[in-house]
Amino acid sequence: MRTILNNFNSPKIFVLDASGAFVSVILLSNLYIFNEYFGMPKNVLLIFIGIALVFFLYSAIIHFINPLRWRTYLKIIAILNICYCAFTLYHVFLCFENLTLYGKLYFLGEILVIILLSIYELRIATTTTGFNTK
Repeated sequence: MRTILNNFNSPKIFVLDASGAFVSVILLSNLYIFNEYFGMPKNVLLIFIGIALVFFLYSAIIHFINPLRWRTYLKIIAILNICYCAFTLYHVFLCFENLTLYGKLYFLGEILVIILLSIYELRIATTTTGFNTK
């Protein structure tokens, strides 16, 4: 696992982040379609989908423009991801009684994966030295 993650120890991390956001858009869209199996209100799911779509676009654009100060942009998306997790957790608690077991498991898993990715991104952003590693 470490060797796979080491491949993303550069501006390539934005590919991983964009891919994760794109997967979130797809999964959240499925939750929207099959809402009765998950229980999160559709209006909240639309907000989650919109946020994931913005994060996808952000990471994809940063990957393609490949700025010299990519670590700053990595810190921004990592912090935004953590804020998204807090926002999601707030809505999970708000709608806890309406959520099915599948809904609770999905959001718990999503939050866990995003938090782990954000921690990894923050480590890369703060420990990598040099100006631009391509």
